[in-house]
Amino acid sequence: MQLRIFFKTFPETANCPSCGKVGTIRRSRTRNLLEAAVKLTKLANIYKCRECGWRGILKKYTVDRYSFITLFFYIGLVALVAYIIRMVLLKNFGT
Repeated sequence: MQLRIFFKTFPETANCPSCGKVGTIRRSRTRNLLEAAVKLTKLANIYKCRECGWRGILKKYTVDRYSFITLFFYIGLVALVAYIIRMVLLKNFGT
């Protein structure tokens, strides 16, 4: 069981969304204010394909089905620990 919620992706080794070739995608410089804002979020970057010239935004991180399972596991664990601490405090220092 993976205990991570976000998984880092590596777009440089992925297929180009346009031509489908592997390993042709490289990071590109920002050209306008929107692209600069996307880059500042640290969640995505601007990429360009060297073969076909495709240019676009690709995510750095991905969330899958197991991410939600892990998130619910953490929420349940925190709730259980909070309940146990509350019971111990009430038993020892309760009114």
